[in-house]
Amino acid sequence: MTFEKIHDLVKGVPYICKNNARILYNMIIDQKLTNILELGIAHGTATCYMAAALEEIGGGQITSVDLLEMKDHFKPSVEEQLAKVNLSKYVNVVRMETGYTWFLHDEIKNNTRKDICEPKYDLCIIDGPKNWTIDGCAFFCADKLLKKNGFMIFDDYDWTYGSADKSRDVTDGITHRKLSNAERDNPQIKEVFELLVKQHPSYSHFTLHKLEGWAIAQKSESAKKTYSVIYSESYKDVVVQTKFQIKRWLGFLKGRS
Repeated sequence: MTFEKIHDLVKGVPYICKNNARILYNMIIDQKLTNILELGIAHGTATCYMAAALEEIGGGQITSVDLLEMKDHFKPSVEEQLAKVNLSKYVNVVRMETGYTWFLHDEIKNNTRKDICEPKYDLCIIDGPKNWTIDGCAFFCADKLLKKNGFMIFDDYDWTYGSADKSRDVTDGITHRKLSNAERDNPQIKEVFELLVKQHPSYSHFTLHKLEGWAIAQKSESAKKTYSVIYSESYKDVVVQTKFQIKRWLGFLKGRS
C-alpha cells in the first residue's frame, strides 16, 4: 500500500506525525526490514504505516506488544485500525499483564540454544512509558533479539514526566509524584539513548531527528561511530542528500587529480 493511501486512511489518529510515519515507511522499504518488533502500540497508527510498507515490499511480520489493561483505553484500537485498512495479516498483537519487558524475557528464553540467543528482528521500536528503568532494560533485552545491521528506534527523546503533569498524574503505571525531581525533569529516553545505546559497543551509527523526537541507532560494530542531528528532513531526504554530498566530494577529488 502506498504511503499516500495509508496516510489518508489513518490521518487524524495519534500518536505519530506524518514526517515520522514517512521516515518509518521509507526505512522499511529501503532497508527491506521484514521482521519488526514494536514495543508500545497506543492506537496502532504507526503499526498501520509499517504494515502498509510490508505489503508494499511483498510481506513480513510485525509483533506489537502493549499492556493488557490498555486494550480498551485507546479508541480506535490497533485491531480496529488494522481491520479498517485491511492489513491485519501482517501484525501479531500481544497483550501482556505487566508490560513488554517480560515479553522480551520470553522471547530471549524461547530463542536461546546452548546459552546463545539467536537474533530474529530487523527493527525494534521502543515507544512505551519513556522510563529509564523499563526502557533501559528493554534496550538491553531487545538488543539480544536484534540482528546485525538492524535498527533500534526510540520515540519521545525529549519528553519528561514534568511536562505531562498538566494533563495527568500517571503515565503507563508510573506515578509522577513518586519520582525525584531529577527523574521528573530529565528526559529519560534521552538518558537511555545517550548513556546506554550510544556507548554500547555493538552500535556505531546514530541519528537524532530533533524536531520529531526520534533517535535511531544501527547495530553495526565499528571503531568509528557517526552521529547526525536532523531537524526537518525525512529518512529518504537524508539518503538522497548523503549520496549527493558523496558524489560532489568525489567530483572535487577528481578535479584535484
